[in-house]
Amino acid sequence: MARSGKRACGAERACENAAAMVFDVAVLGGGVIGCAVARAVARGGRRVALFERGRIGAESSAAAAGILGVQGETDDEVMLRLGLDSRRLYPDLLDAVREETGIAVEFWRAGTVCVAFNAADEAVLETRRAWQEAAGATSERLAPQQIWTLEPEISRRARAGMLFPLDGRVDSAALTQALARAAAAAGCVLREGEEVKAVVAEGGRVAGITTASGRVPCDTVVNALGAWAGRVRGTTPLPVQPVRGQIAVVAAPRPPFRHTVYSPRAYAVARRDGRVLLGSTRERVGFDKRVTAGGIGSILEAALELAPGLGELPLVDAWAGLRPGSGDGRPIVGADPAVHGYFVASGHYRNGVLLAPLTAQLIDALLRGERNQWHDVLGLERFIEPAGPRNVDPPAPDR
Repeated sequence: MARSGKRACGAERACENAAAMVFDVAVLGGGVIGCAVARAVARGGRRVALFERGRIGAESSAAAAGILGVQGETDDEVMLRLGLDSRRLYPDLLDAVREETGIAVEFWRAGTVCVAFNAADEAVLETRRAWQEAAGATSERLAPQQIWTLEPEISRRARAGMLFPLDGRVDSAALTQALARAAAAAGCVLREGEEVKAVVAEGGRVAGITTASGRVPCDTVVNALGAWAGRVRGTTPLPVQPVRGQIAVVAAPRPPFRHTVYSPRAYAVARRDGRVLLGSTRERVGFDKRVTAGGIGSILEAALELAPGLGELPLVDAWAGLRPGSGDGRPIVGADPAVHGYFVASGHYRNGVLLAPLTAQLIDALLRGERNQWHDVLGLERFIEPAGPRNVDPPAPDR
């Protein structure tokens, strides 16, 4: 098996001989969640193969802005606690990946500045601050002058703000590739360009998967296909739908912001090379990944409210990604009760990058037969019960 790789898909010899191998675990999907899961499971000693229908990291993981923060955008205590737990794992994860692969992924921990421009915005921020403080989450009120001291480019129309000092941001595209390399170094075979059509179950147990190349035997499958998770046949239908998020990019001579900055309508994430990612839309348009004039126009309008000086910068890029939205706004991380050996790690919506470390830990523990504290709120069973799913569509901007 591949122990290290010169390219993102692992060692060439491992890829060529993969069809003849027998695997314990098939991980479906080569995004940040799938690669994190594959690395964790392979490091536990199992024979693992990861199947990606295109190129590793080419979908929503590459499109994401990489914000590692949840406090400024959620009113759900479960999501808050998940985000805080996963955010704490990032420094150790990145150190470990660098040791395993030699790749240092860019990581910033400068915090997030949230800004209110009207009374309604201010009320939302204050309500959020109060209940999060009661839950033990760190934040700090900001008066207008404090906002401008931290971020001089923010509009002088700001009337209040909040600082979440422990938030960070990461280059999500580079992170996904580094996790793929780490998975390969741990023995995982990475199979790009191979779409999984179905999970094969015999007697209520996983027996393998089918791809365009034929049947691949295995006794465990982890579905980390993101927005495409519901397309795999042979298992309990998943309530996962694509949600398009468009991003516009402007270029500055130097980074105009030290923190991630955002309002209820927009965010801006500055990269070290001067690019500023502006986002994002939230559109239920199926699997349509087109960038639209209307989408980019709405992003730019909201971004200029946040920081008018952005209007002087050249627009250099734009793209769209498909986030996997679940039926209740929370991820699905758990076992399929109808098919032994089938696990799901999808539905992370705009929090896939943030929750990747914790999701990998939870799936690895589930594969070892360990039940975790999140079972009742993240398990697939919550969508099978007669009460049905809650219909939650969080109002915060996509990342």
